[in-house]
Amino acid sequence: MATTDTNVSAATLPVATGNKLRLGSLVALVIGSMVGSGVFSLPQNMAAGAGPLAILIGWAITAVGMLALVFVYQSLATRKPELDAGPYAYAKAGFGPFIGFNSAWGYWISAWVGNVSYAVIVFSALSYFFPAFGDGNTWQAVLGASILLWLIHVLVLAGIRQAAVVNLIVTVAKIAPIVLFVGVVAVAFKLQVWSLDFTGLGNASLGSITA
Repeated sequence: MATTDTNVSAATLPVATGNKLRLGSLVALVIGSMVGSGVFSLPQNMAAGAGPLAILIGWAITAVGMLALVFVYQSLATRKPELDAGPYAYAKAGFGPFIGFNSAWGYWISAWVGNVSYAVIVFSALSYFFPAFGDGNTWQAVLGASILLWLIHVLVLAGIRQAAVVNLIVTVAKIAPIVLFVGVVAVAFKLQVWSLDFTGLGNASLGSITA
């Protein structure tokens, strides 16, 4: 009597394609996860605490560090293509389950802390229209942020496509002000104003570049 082999390789089974994201949605997902609330407040904060030269040096150091990180992940993805769970998989494969767990745990903490910062800056901005939100840390702002986060959670539970659409809208909302700002700066930029105190030495409260 012939028997049917039930141990079919997983690689030979059909893969559902209904939940796959297109390239545009994936790009929006990556950009949305990289662009945080800091990009909208850091320029002002940095300009208030440092001169142009110090800021440029800081951005240069940051750019070198980010490029180094990108090249590390590129190398890991090329050498270990079977590891497809991100930093957690690399940490676990290289240093064991404990370090892998700490990597995933740390990433999770950074994710929800990032959500808190998003909520604070959103309701801080809305306080221009609704003063009760204050600096984004009043009880009204906390209540509004909680409702907003739960709505996003419901959208994610509704399906990956719905979540991708929302993420695309949010990403466009993030990128549009940045593009607008760059365009305004390109038109209104005044070299004499920018270089008026390039090193910051004219303002003693800023300190020196090395201090």
